[in-house]
Amino acid sequence: MDIKALSRQGMSIRHIARTTGLSRVTVRRALMQTVPKSYGPRLKRPGKLSAYEGYLLEQLQGRPWVRATTLFEEVRSRGYGGHYEGVKRFVRARRREERARRRACVLFETAPGQEGQLDWKGPIRGLLSPDPAGALFFFRHLLGFSRYRVSFVAFTLRLPEALWDLRRAFEALGGVPHRLVLDNFKGAVLRPKPHLSLNPFFASFCAHYGVEPDPALPYTPERKGKIERSFGGFVDGELLHRTYPSVEALQAALSEDDRRYAERLCAATGERPADRLERERPLLLPLPGVPFDPRLPEPRRVFSDSTISFRGARYSVPFQNVGKMLTVKEDPKSFALEIFDGAVAVAAHQKAPKGERVVVREHVEELLHPRWDRLREKRANPPPARRAVSDATPLVPWPEPFVDVRPLSVYAALAEGGRS
Repeated sequence: MDIKALSRQGMSIRHIARTTGLSRVTVRRALMQTVPKSYGPRLKRPGKLSAYEGYLLEQLQGRPWVRATTLFEEVRSRGYGGHYEGVKRFVRARRREERARRRACVLFETAPGQEGQLDWKGPIRGLLSPDPAGALFFFRHLLGFSRYRVSFVAFTLRLPEALWDLRRAFEALGGVPHRLVLDNFKGAVLRPKPHLSLNPFFASFCAHYGVEPDPALPYTPERKGKIERSFGGFVDGELLHRTYPSVEALQAALSEDDRRYAERLCAATGERPADRLERERPLLLPLPGVPFDPRLPEPRRVFSDSTISFRGARYSVPFQNVGKMLTVKEDPKSFALEIFDGAVAVAAHQKAPKGERVVVREHVEELLHPRWDRLREKRANPPPARRAVSDATPLVPWPEPFVDVRPLSVYAALAEGGRS
């Protein structure tokens, strides 16, 4: 109750004291004050632990894993006479502040075309009615400025399929962001920051499109918080609580969900992602004239039965390649295989289950004839005779040996002379 307001209404000090329950001295003192009395925070009185707080802070910074019980024993040996609860409360408060400092972040906006963020979700099962146990993943690329996103259904988290979907995302956006932020998934990042080492195939992809890869530090999901938040309502949404007759139907539903998202107002920007994309697209890097081939080349040697081994199955090639080292490229979406001898494709197959053998008759047609038929054909069509060497060096004849013929009397005379 305001004492001065009651006084302005004409009430006496005695009446105000009776009304408020205060003494007349208190009422008179309040009416004489020009500025209301303010009460500041009480000064903290030094406690038993105050002299050891510097030591505890130093130990927590140098040994963040140290337990409060260990610190209590250390300060007690230094003369601390208080209880363990004081040390525990101090350590708990400091660690709570440290966790808050690590979690705290500052929201920032990237310039148009500057940054794209990449992430996956999965595995998720039970979405396809023909294969309820089959696991699927969901790939997503999001532009940092416009929040425009592109999503695809993926079968694996292997690098070739990730690059295939990323190439499709760039083509759908009509350009390439200057920087690509991603997590440290093993297919692309061999060693995380600060000693960053990228998969050479992934580095070649980024160099082909001119984008700078920027993997986030381990355990820092806030570095790619925009795409992390875009998955917030995805896991619990209606899209993943239905079944679909095929992967194509699931992809169509996923694309429709992205289209509806692009037409809604974004809470962070207050604009539609589709509208901001129109301002961002001219500032993206242009697409290269030739798209990158995301199929990872894998070398395989041809066995004597004119086949190669790939993912536990055997595939035939023309028998002329026996003993050669060929290159196999697998399409991660259609699971088609192409086999190359250098830059020339020598065979194409559809991926088969483990243990199966896929042989194209044309590759071994000539080997299917009986051996005597092949010998007869060889005799009927003999190879051309070798051409005689006309400019061969003539042989130099050796001279015939000359033998001197002597009568036997000459040898007899020589023998007589030897006896004497």
